Amino acid sequence: MAAAEAESGSDCSHLTVSLTTHQPRIYLSSLPSDPVLSLTVHTWHTGSQPITLCTAGSVLDNGHHARHDGIFRGAFPPLTSTSDPTRKIQLHFSGFPNYGSQPDASPNLLERDYLRFETVPSNGEGELAVTHEISLERLFRYSGLTKEAVKVGEQFTVRLNPKRLGSTEGWWTWGSLNRELSGKKVARWERPDSEGEIGNLMPGEKTPDVEKMEKEGWVFSEPFHELTLTAGEDEAVTVEFVE
Repeated sequence: MAAAEAESGSDCSHLTVSLTTHQPRIYLSSLPSDPVLSLTVHTWHTGSQPITLCTAGSVLDNGHHARHDGIFRGAFPPLTSTSDPTRKIQLHFSGFPNYGSQPDASPNLLERDYLRFETVPSNGEGELAVTHEISLERLFRYSGLTKEAVKVGEQFTVRLNPKRLGSTEGWWTWGSLNRELSGKKVARWERPDSEGEIGNLMPGEKTPDVEKMEKEGWVFSEPFHELTLTAGEDEAVTVEFVE
């Protein structure tokens, strides 16, 4: 899938995402707790620097927090039967969960248990691969189509949700968690633009002293809109239910 690539100097801030599975068959006779579907999301880019991004609630969030992970929040649209598109298995929670307020949340985003950060390696150093292991019980937990209603031999298509390729948090920067960002603290704000404006500063919010905070080891996000993620050609897989 083609997409325009944003540039930062000589580097590309465009990530490509694809989907694979090594479990094309789902056994209906499995125990409820048995993992029956394994989905791996692959992410890579062609830039010479690694990119670290917040992945909370996206296709790259594989379950660090059961009510915040990608599957719960809609990273994958309902599995759709190849023989009857009206037959769907919904993976995500369709309501509006009440997470409550967290006034005592750490200002360092890395210390918030409901957020997740990953590094996509630079070109030539591999890819980021995130695997979602789904049990039989979890597969049907929020689905109107029950396990008993699925037909042996029926095939379903699993796709990436294009609206959940990245996190709604938007945070990203150049560098690796294990190298350039090791020991750093992650501030929630974007880096100021050429005019000193911070794009995600809330109305009435005090402007942070970026220079002082950076000296203290804080890292700020690049502008959220400058990172793009698009699905590659392999954005769907087909699985089959067997006895």
